[in-house]
Amino acid sequence: MDTTDARNPPPAPAAVVEWIRSAAIPLTTAEPRHGLADLAPLRAVIGDARIVSLGEATHGTREFFTLKHRLLELCVAELGFTMFCIEASFPESLAVNAYVLDGTGDPAAALANMRFWTWDTAEVLDLIEWMRWWNVHHDRKVKFYGFDMQYPTVAALGLIDYLDRVAPDLAAECRSELAPLASDVATDRFAQLAAARRDEAFACIARMREAFAQRREAWIAATGALDWHLGRLHASVLDQAARLRADLSSNVRDPAMAENVCALLEAEGPAAKAVLWAHNGHVARAVYPEDGKAMGKALDEMVGRAQVVIGFSFDRGAFQARSSSSELADHRIAGPMPGSLDAALAQAGLPRFALDLANAPRDGAVAAWLAAEMPMRSVGAVYYLKDDDAVDAAKVDPRYAMAIVPRAQFDAIVFVTDTTAARRNRALPAPQPLPIHDAPANLALAGDGVPAGWRLVGAERHKIDAVASGNDPAPSGGRTVRLTRDAGRQRWGDVRLVQEVAAQISRGQRVRFAAAIRTQCAGTGAGALLLMRFRKKPDDGGSSSLVRDLTVAASSDAPAQSPQWTTVAVEADVPDEAHSCVLALVMSGNGSAWFGDLAFTMVARAATT
Repeated sequence: MDTTDARNPPPAPAAVVEWIRSAAIPLTTAEPRHGLADLAPLRAVIGDARIVSLGEATHGTREFFTLKHRLLELCVAELGFTMFCIEASFPESLAVNAYVLDGTGDPAAALANMRFWTWDTAEVLDLIEWMRWWNVHHDRKVKFYGFDMQYPTVAALGLIDYLDRVAPDLAAECRSELAPLASDVATDRFAQLAAARRDEAFACIARMREAFAQRREAWIAATGALDWHLGRLHASVLDQAARLRADLSSNVRDPAMAENVCALLEAEGPAAKAVLWAHNGHVARAVYPEDGKAMGKALDEMVGRAQVVIGFSFDRGAFQARSSSSELADHRIAGPMPGSLDAALAQAGLPRFALDLANAPRDGAVAAWLAAEMPMRSVGAVYYLKDDDAVDAAKVDPRYAMAIVPRAQFDAIVFVTDTTAARRNRALPAPQPLPIHDAPANLALAGDGVPAGWRLVGAERHKIDAVASGNDPAPSGGRTVRLTRDAGRQRWGDVRLVQEVAAQISRGQRVRFAAAIRTQCAGTGAGALLLMRFRKKPDDGGSSSLVRDLTVAASSDAPAQSPQWTTVAVEADVPDEAHSCVLALVMSGNGSAWFGDLAFTMVARAATT
C-alpha cells in the first residue's frame, strides 16, 4: 500500500499517554487455547457486527498471528461467527475448507498450496487445526475461505468443473476460450496477448457470469445453492484476476476482495458472520493517493457499521519477510518511528493490550489526537534497509510506514511490545541464479537424468523428474528429454527445464527457439510449450537476484497437448538492453511431455514501417 513521508510529528501529549494506560484492555497471553476471559471487554467493541476485520503491521509476526487466533476463538465460541476468511486465493483455499469441515486431505499441503508463503506458518496451521477441532465437537460449523483474487488459473479450472456438472456445452466453450487463463505459464503472459485474444477471454467470462444469473434456478436444483454461489464466485474471481493481469485498472485488488467477502457472506446465508485476516493496509477504512480504496473502506461502503476493524501494532522485535535478494528471512526492528501511533502506544509501557478507539473521548486532547494524521508502521512481503549499516534506518524509512487517522480507520488497536518472527512450516530454498552460458548449451540433450547444462525447476513437494535418453528418439532420431509432473489433485503449476544464455551474441537480432514435442496428459491447462525470457540487470548494477524480465515469449497462447510429435517454435526480437535470455522447456499441469530436436537460430528481423 502507499506509504507516507516520515514527518516526525511531536510525541503524543501526556494526556493521550495517560488515557492509553487507563483505557488499555490488558491481554494476559498471546497464546491460543488459554481461555477468553481477558478478551471479554472486546465483546462490546464487536457488538452485533457481521464482519470483524483483523489487520497486522507485518505479514510475519508470530504474536499477531496467535492473537488473531485468540480473537477467532472468541468470535466463534461466544459471538456466533461461522466463517474465517484470509487474504489468500479463494479457489485454492477450498482445499483447506475441505479439511476443517470433513478432515479431507493434508492440511499442511493445502495451506502450502494457497500460494501465499506468508501464511505457510506453524501459527496458521495451528489455527486450521483448531477450526477442525471445533467442527468435530460442535454442531455450528466454522468454514475457511480465502477472499483474494490474484491468480486466475484455479478459478478458471473451478469454473469449468462446475459447468461440466450443469452445462457441458458451456464448459466446452470455456476450455477453448479460457485456455490463456487456465494454466500458470499462460496467465503470466496474458497481458502480452493480442487485444482480440484477451477480449475473447473476457467475453467468455461475461457470458458465463450472465449464464449463472439466467440459469440460476436450474443450476441450484442440480447442484445446491452453496455450490452455485461458489461456482459463480469462481467466475467473478477469474474476471478480477484476468483484469489484474491485463492491467486494465490500477485499483482492482482491494475493491475485488471486498466484493468477494460479501459474496461469501451471501453464499453462507443471512446468519453468516465472518472474521477477516489481512494486512492493516487492506483492512483499514482508508483511501490511498495512488491505489484508491482499501478493502476496509470498500466494505464500509457496502455494509456500513456491520464491520468492525481492528488494527495491530508493535514496538520492537522480529518478523519474517523477503529480503532484497528475495530470500525469506527473519528481520528485527529496534523501535518505532518518532511521533507514530506505534510510539504513542509504546509509551504506555504495557506488554500487550487492546485499545477501544470507537468509544474513546469525543473531545479534548485524546479526541484531537485520534483525529490527527500520523505514521503507523507498515511492512508487507518485502523488507530491507536502504543503509544496512544504520541500525535504526527502518525507524524513519518511509517505505515502511502508512499515514493513518486512527479513529477514522480503526475501531480498535491491538498492541504488542516485543514480537518474534512467525515460524515457517518448511524451509524455502534461497533463489539461485542460473549460470550464464556464452551460447546455448547441450541442445542435443546429452547426459542421463537432467541433461548437462540445464536445470530442473519445479515445486519440490510434487513428484517431478527429468529423464534424457536415446531410447525414445525424436523425429530426427536424436535424444529426447521427458518431463513428468504428478501433483495429484493439484492441477495447476508446472515443471521447467531451463538454461540462461548471454544476450550479447544476439542482442538486436531476432531469434528462434524450436523443438519437437509430444505429450501424455489430459485436462484443461495441461500440456507443453517453449518459453524465452529476456532479462535485464538493474541499472544500478545490483545483485543478479534482482534481475527483471523485459519480456517473455512463448510458443503458443496455452500449453499444447499432442500425443504425436509436433514441431513448435517461439520467435522474438532480442531487446537491446537484454543481458541474457532464459530458454525453458515447460510441462504444465500433470502428465508427461517429451522434447527433442532442439534448435536455437537467428532469423531475419521483421521490417518496420
